[in-house]
Amino acid sequence: MRQRIKQIRHVLLVAILLFVAAVPGFAAEVRRVPSKNLVEQGFLALTLDAEGAEDFRYIGQENQHHIYRGIIKPGAKIKLVMQATLARQSSLPLTGRTCTARMEVIAKKGGEVIKRNSFKSDNKSNVFINYTVPEGADTLEVNETFVLNNKSKEEKFNQKCTTKNKLILSTNDDTAVAAKTDSKTESGDKTAGDNGEQKTDGNTYENSGNQSDKKTASGDDKKNEADEKGDAENRKADAGDKNKGGISRKSMMTGAVAAVVAIAGGGYFFMKKRKEEQAITEEIARKEKLRQQAIRKQQELQQHNLQQRQEEINRQNRMPEEEQAHQQEQHAIAPQAGVAGAAATMDNAEVVQQPGFCTGCGAPLKPGTRFCENCGTKV
Repeated sequence: MRQRIKQIRHVLLVAILLFVAAVPGFAAEVRRVPSKNLVEQGFLALTLDAEGAEDFRYIGQENQHHIYRGIIKPGAKIKLVMQATLARQSSLPLTGRTCTARMEVIAKKGGEVIKRNSFKSDNKSNVFINYTVPEGADTLEVNETFVLNNKSKEEKFNQKCTTKNKLILSTNDDTAVAAKTDSKTESGDKTAGDNGEQKTDGNTYENSGNQSDKKTASGDDKKNEADEKGDAENRKADAGDKNKGGISRKSMMTGAVAAVVAIAGGGYFFMKKRKEEQAITEEIARKEKLRQQAIRKQQELQQHNLQQRQEEINRQNRMPEEEQAHQQEQHAIAPQAGVAGAAATMDNAEVVQQPGFCTGCGAPLKPGTRFCENCGTKV
């Protein structure tokens, strides 16, 4: 029964692992190791998670922010997690330590902000926030900041460590790419506007000379071509990042499934080997039990035989004593019987020899008579 319960537990564990590997929402946790100087200050790692989001991944750093992306559903319930792994304070020459976690959640619809929430937590390395995506929102931007303040007598460790993260969760992952492209387009338009102003100045300067106008125009054309080439390269890079993220995600899923299959196979062979060992152990125990029973039966039989033999010897030793006592009793009884017989004979003789006399008159009586012949008295 106990062995069957263990097997059921192992099967359930394997099923849970397979389920976790198959469901993207459960495999969304991303752990990132910060830069070397932060690790030296005791900031070992930062784990971010958006439970309920699909294809949650880290794509790189942009404008001092670490960017994460994922896909959500309208009205979905998201659990945002920020967990910092810190070294033990006793392992560093610190006199004190404080930390602050800030999280700003912005819900957008078509680029327009429809809801904004801010959260703050002091002296906690773990932050968990349950958030429901507003109806109609197609993008969720989460700005996260974690600040670690170390206090030490050594200047090297008396530092302030800060990491900034941005989570871009959208109903369609292309929305995040489009948002980035739009921001680049706006910057390009601004640059074009600046160039236009310069061109206007150039046009104003054109009245003074045609050669300067031609040089300015040719320079603007070359700059516009360079901007177009740069935008094309950026779009290719974004596509490459997206494909890279997808490949990385697929590789992670494949590795997770392979690990689960390996664990399941190892567990199966382990249970099989353990079951065989248990069967061998039980067989050895059964044989040992039978051997002990045979030994006990043989000992009991030997003990019984010894008792019977001892009883027979004792009985043989008692027989001469009983016979001698019996003979003595016979010898004692014989003289007593002789004396008794002699006494009885003497009594009979006396009765026979003793003459009879009448009690009434005293006359002698004849043997065998019942009445006195002289006076008639009954004898």
